[in-house]
Amino acid sequence: MKQQLNLFFHALMFYSRIPAGKIDYSEENLTKAFRYFPVVGILVGAIGGGVFLLFRLIFPDAVGIAAALAAMTLATGAIHEDGFSDFFDGFGGGQTKERILAIMKDSTVGAYGVTAIVLLFLIKFSILSAISPASMLPALIAAHASSRVMPVVLINTSQYARKENSKAMHTRHRTDGVTFSLALVFGALPLLLIPWQTAVILIPAYALIWFLLKRYTERKIGGFTGDVLGAMQQFSELAFYLVFVGIQSVTL
Repeated sequence: MKQQLNLFFHALMFYSRIPAGKIDYSEENLTKAFRYFPVVGILVGAIGGGVFLLFRLIFPDAVGIAAALAAMTLATGAIHEDGFSDFFDGFGGGQTKERILAIMKDSTVGAYGVTAIVLLFLIKFSILSAISPASMLPALIAAHASSRVMPVVLINTSQYARKENSKAMHTRHRTDGVTFSLALVFGALPLLLIPWQTAVILIPAYALIWFLLKRYTERKIGGFTGDVLGAMQQFSELAFYLVFVGIQSVTL
């Protein structure tokens, strides 16, 4: 149990800004901590949903959605949004593998990255505005949990593209079977909170994102980086919201 708590705190510390306990750090533990990556998503989604419900007691729903997006971004330290922005900067501005990798590692943000992040939040706000208030909390929890399974899938089906040291070096190792299985379980369980039709359509939608992103990044840079993993999570989260709203519209 102590070791599992240690792994959970690894995930909490590395993938969020939520206070975590003291950890016995190692790169191996950080790789194994992927089993709790979707659990971090559950917490982030719960924070966003809770903020939305609190704000709508006084303010219009639109204000609650904006506050929820801000709270979830603060909870993660924008780690995945940063990867999403760097992804578009790198692949938008680079023509060779070396140039793409260099741009993504650069701490400055370019026009592609700024445009991508602005559109990302506009699209999220627009889609979340179409979700019924009663469904917001379970939708956010399920979205953040299930979307965090997809980077784990990519890690186990592709290869790390960088040779030099980086913050995401632990992702060059594929996870063990227990870690992968637990990540799938923790990511899938919150889907029980939403209509089953959403879960059924979500599986092929996620599979399509995985296939296209894997094929594209392997062709361009020979695999993935930490920024690609962040983009994978964000693409998957957006897909969840689109599928959820689509099913909600059809079944109403």
